[in-house]
This record gives sequence, structure tokens and C-alpha cells, in this order.
Amino acid sequence: MLFMTAAVLGVCVGKMHSAFSIVSIAFLVVATLVIATLFSLSPASYLNLVAVIFGYNAGLIMLIAGELSIRLFRTEINRFVSDRIKSWRRQT
Repeated sequence: MLFMTAAVLGVCVGKMHSAFSIVSIAFLVVATLVIATLFSLSPASYLNLVAVIFGYNAGLIMLIAGELSIRLFRTEINRFVSDRIKSWRRQT
């Protein structure tokens, strides 16, 4: 659950295209988990922190990979359509 929440947070923050927001949210997530660990009455595992960090980074990577694949797909579609239009014009 922590991994998926952090991944969605990474995608949403990455969509803002602001380096400041990406760094500040990463800092706030880590600070929140550290403060929760300090004030917790029971012993806490830092494995949750590792899962959140990996999830956040995975979300950012998924966003970048998705945007690159969409850009590649649009380029291929445009190339295909322009080739079809050129061949149609030659035939007429």
C-alpha cells in the first residue's frame, strides 16, 4: 500500500514538471516517516521508508517512460499519415 501510494504521488508530482516540487515532496515524505518513527510507541521498521522511496522513484520513472512512449507513438502515427497522404497525392 505504501509503495502504490508513493508511486501515485511520484506520478502526480512529476506531472507538475517542477524540480522544486519533486525535491520538496521527496523531502516531506521522508521527514514524515522519520518523525512518525520517532514519536511511535512501538519499534518501527525502516523497510517502510525504503518501500516509499522505491515507490516514489518508480512513479517518476513510469511518468517519464509513459511520456516518451506517447511521444514516440505520436511521431510514428504522424509519419504513417504523412506517408499515406504523399502516396495518395502521387496516385491522383
